[in-house]
Amino acid sequence: MAPFPTHPDLEVQKFTVIIEGRDEPLVVPVLGQEIHVTLPENSKYQMTVHFKVKNRTLKNLHYKQVVTKAGITIRTTELFLGEELEPSEELYTREFPEDTTPGGFFIRGQHSGHATYTADKEVLMSGDWTLEITKK
Repeated sequence: MAPFPTHPDLEVQKFTVIIEGRDEPLVVPVLGQEIHVTLPENSKYQMTVHFKVKNRTLKNLHYKQVVTKAGITIRTTELFLGEELEPSEELYTREFPEDTTPGGFFIRGQHSGHATYTADKEVLMSGDWTLEITKK
């Protein structure tokens, strides 16, 4: 798998994931990295994306992820990141709603993920990542 792509106007730094029962948040670096996330089955979690806007104002910024296993869509998640985000050296953060990982024998294992960032319906970047769901 290749490192997650970059864009001159949007720099996704990392995701942090707070997992129920875990003392420290899981930090998932994105910038220039291959993305692999491991979560235990049937666990409540809350994710936050940390990003910078660079060079130009981004309007109607959206994030969409699709998780599949064996070509079958398991989950689609969308998050509105901002109506009008100005370039800044400060990190923007946006929290996803709390969610629960699915569980069961057929759900455990590696899943393919695909993430897309769009601004005013223009695709800024799109890339693949992996999710591993482990036995709790």
